[in-house]
Amino acid sequence: MRSDNRAVLGIPCLLAILIYFGTAISAHADCGAVPPPVVSVRTLAQPPVQDVSRGIAQLSSDRSLAVPHGLESFRYAVGATAAQAEGRTSWQMQGVPQPGGGYCWSISQLQIVVTVSTKVYIAREVPRGSCLWNEVARHEAKHVRADQRLFPQLSGLIRPKVLRAVSHSVPATTQADARAMLSALVNGAVQEAVADFQVTRNEQQLTIDTAAEYGRANRVCGNAEVAAAIQRAGLK
Repeated sequence: MRSDNRAVLGIPCLLAILIYFGTAISAHADCGAVPPPVVSVRTLAQPPVQDVSRGIAQLSSDRSLAVPHGLESFRYAVGATAAQAEGRTSWQMQGVPQPGGGYCWSISQLQIVVTVSTKVYIAREVPRGSCLWNEVARHEAKHVRADQRLFPQLSGLIRPKVLRAVSHSVPATTQADARAMLSALVNGAVQEAVADFQVTRNEQQLTIDTAAEYGRANRVCGNAEVAAAIQRAGLK
């Protein structure tokens, strides 16, 4: 039997896969280890997407974005990046009848494809084509390049965790129940891998946001242009 799942995943700066949320179910004692399934994991990186729908106040207060709030010179964010992903899983599973009734179900083949991209936010108060716009775009491009380098690592983190998660069969009387159980196991493993990836990604992204980098817009464009954008946002 083949099963397919697809979900669009919004990931503000931290990658989080939400293909399916269910209660993780461990294998029953009557259902034991199975031969390792054939597992394929691919990460497909797409070009960045620009978004000018959010303002300086929103970008600065959104704690889910990788903005250096701890930086001494930090006041407001006029730009930010957020990772996005669409996850798709498909698998073949098989059920072995048990003497006491029911089946032990396992995955024989599993394919996971995660399509990732970076959303680049430039605050709506920044005039398009201005010096400040160009400086924000230049800075956020560094974060985009960091994502492009980091995204391929996700496959290598996901595969071993998923393999461990599906190394046992699960008890279920119907295919639908088995599919829900196996979905929970696969997605729990993916979420664990993503959490590990998040740590690495955040560390790498924050190395870009130095005091010198954040002060560049003021040096290049002048304090007046930066202050004007902040004033348009109704901030001081």
